[in-house]
Amino acid sequence: MKKFSKFVLLTSASAICASIPIYPATANAQLNDTSQQEVAGQEDDNTIIVTATRRPESIQDVPVSVSSFGSEEISDTGSIDIADISTYVPNFEFSDASILPNLYVRGIGSGTTHSIEQSVGRFIDEVYIGRAAINLHPLFDVGNVEVLRGPQGTLFGKNTIAGAVIINTKDPTNSFEGGFDAYISDYSTVGGSWGGEAFLSGPIGDSAGFRIAALYRDRDGFIENRLPGPDGGTREDFGLRGKLQFDIGPNTTIDLKGEFLTFDEEGQTPSEVTSSIFPGGPFAGQPVPESFFQRFSPNFSFDRDWKSDYDCTAVLNGRTFCPNRNQDTYNATLEINHEFEGLGTLTSVSAYQSVEFFHQFLAIEGGVTGGGLRATRNEQYEGFTQELRLTSEEFETFDFIVGGYFETSEVTRLQFDDFDVATFFGGGPVNSLIEDWSQDTKTAALFGQVRWRFSDEWSAIFGGRWSYEEKDFSFFRRVGAGGADPAVLRADPGTGPNDFISDLNRDENRFTPSVTLRWEPNPDLTIFASASQGHKTGGFSDRPEENVAGNLEISEFSNELNTAFELGAKGVFGPLQVNAAAFYMLVEDLQVARALPGQFTTQFQVQNAAEATVWGVELDATVELSENWTLGGNVAYTNARYDDFPGASENCPTIGGALEPDPLTGDILCNYAGLPLIFAPDWKGAAYIALDQPDFLGEWDLGFRADVNFSSEYFVELEYVDVLRQGSYATFNANVSLTTPGDELTISLIGKNLTEEHVLAWGLQAGPGTFVAPNEPREMILRLSYRF
Repeated sequence: MKKFSKFVLLTSASAICASIPIYPATANAQLNDTSQQEVAGQEDDNTIIVTATRRPESIQDVPVSVSSFGSEEISDTGSIDIADISTYVPNFEFSDASILPNLYVRGIGSGTTHSIEQSVGRFIDEVYIGRAAINLHPLFDVGNVEVLRGPQGTLFGKNTIAGAVIINTKDPTNSFEGGFDAYISDYSTVGGSWGGEAFLSGPIGDSAGFRIAALYRDRDGFIENRLPGPDGGTREDFGLRGKLQFDIGPNTTIDLKGEFLTFDEEGQTPSEVTSSIFPGGPFAGQPVPESFFQRFSPNFSFDRDWKSDYDCTAVLNGRTFCPNRNQDTYNATLEINHEFEGLGTLTSVSAYQSVEFFHQFLAIEGGVTGGGLRATRNEQYEGFTQELRLTSEEFETFDFIVGGYFETSEVTRLQFDDFDVATFFGGGPVNSLIEDWSQDTKTAALFGQVRWRFSDEWSAIFGGRWSYEEKDFSFFRRVGAGGADPAVLRADPGTGPNDFISDLNRDENRFTPSVTLRWEPNPDLTIFASASQGHKTGGFSDRPEENVAGNLEISEFSNELNTAFELGAKGVFGPLQVNAAAFYMLVEDLQVARALPGQFTTQFQVQNAAEATVWGVELDATVELSENWTLGGNVAYTNARYDDFPGASENCPTIGGALEPDPLTGDILCNYAGLPLIFAPDWKGAAYIALDQPDFLGEWDLGFRADVNFSSEYFVELEYVDVLRQGSYATFNANVSLTTPGDELTISLIGKNLTEEHVLAWGLQAGPGTFVAPNEPREMILRLSYRF
């Protein structure tokens, strides 16, 4: 795939469309600035509109468990990204790992490897986002964020086995408007941030419109580094998005979007090191003491205190090394809608995505020794997607959606490692390793859904999706002497004495059905029951492992299937709005990433756990206490356990599991049956109280919101050691604001994590130390917003 080829294709197509004569606007053909706002959580008489069914509908009417986080809530809570939003949504977790980010819904997610596809599909402006790394970019100029819980295989396709996150950015408007948000913040540890975003939107003539939005953010790291080098989490973000919208005749609209996002981050994250038992070296089988690390950093301690130790001046293999990561993301979307009178709307969505990701990180011991393992990773992704969808009008007794989907993508990854055995074992070489792999993927799908209203109160929805996917995978590994040049190591694969090369391919197809029964006894109450399936495609592990014959091989893992059942109710009772759901999910061939045993450098391999069962209940409610006061919250109970997970580990953790012989090798390994899934707390919830007081200070309006988010304990990695257990916690946040008449100017003071709760975002047991990534400490934000 030639770089930018799809980008050029979309740009050319847009130019052709733009050359079509634009007819004067009429009552039936005007710039449609409400379409996306309707599907972006716009509230009218407290009605929240979502697109969980690929139609704009009230959140109280859709027979799906969905949470909507609108632009006002994003602003009031000071939310920057998906990680912030996840704290407010029941049964939704975000792991911003140093390697790559992961989303979890109802305990189901993907592990710490680039091999596994996403369990929670992410869609931005109707386009499936093919790589999890894109989750690292912040949000800006967003209408709303919807979190759909449960498999969404029919309408949203593959890799939505646990749910989907739908992000709707704002569209051009009929009238000219603009604004900006500027802020400055300070962390309770070290560092702080400043930045802002701005937008400009309006019509172009009578039948076209534009919107431009930009973001800039500069953050000094909040993890103090006690050795020479930047503080952890130091980062700079920039984003630019442009949208054009055209009305072509009375029944056709064209939307074009182009976007560029980039960030540069310095410092090691995760970087806090705690004690663990190391299987080899001078501390074999014993906890590694603090004194071992204090040889390299005199002030080192195992305390979890937002402090780290890594030296960017240390030399290994003749090279210095400082942790950093950066990413550039380009995307372009062309959407064409044509309404066939008396039938429905035909929608074509064409999209191109490109991601360039560079990452240097210190592993094994979080970089305290300056050596251990130094990894440099380059990843590039290009993808093109095309969806064609016919959405019918809502006829008297039925309506339908039918469509087709095509996707082609290529991902390449090159990793170069320097690893120092001598530091930990008292002797041995300093070696280098290179791993170079690529994967080409092609996907095709046909889908359909019909809704039948067989009475005034009862309706049923039947749907299904057939998907086909083909993957070609190529892998090369070579180990070289210390100080080897990466370019030399990469040259002439297959000529080295210890080269490993593997070329594999696989294909699969899957049909995933869904059925929903909905009862609406009155306009304010909806009760539904559903059964559905979702799947996550299989693939190849990007780490080789010895087979029973003692030879290296790349393992293949199969697709994952989730069969889910749900019973829910949504009701409005005067000032009280209540939604509740009970769910049961049986996940077969659950894909997990486990650390390979006996490895000096931590390496992950993907395998299929036999089965897991997840069940629970969710409840959210909002009540208007008065004209000015609102009280709301949510709570979820989830029981997520492995039913069977043979060969999960060489040793069983203290919390459970059972040793049993491996049927192929006879080795005694641990079966994780009965253990909880990671990032799956039994209890999670949030509560808030909000005030909107007009004319509080003269003609200035007062806004106030205080909230608490809480969770019971959970584990952040499959080792199930105590240092990777996040205990029960609660975080508190607040916002107070003053707004001028006409809502032109708003001054806000926002406090996040006010009690400075230390929460694990991720962790890993590696080498002589377990290193963890903490959440952000207390942050105070002063923000100025202006609209015109």
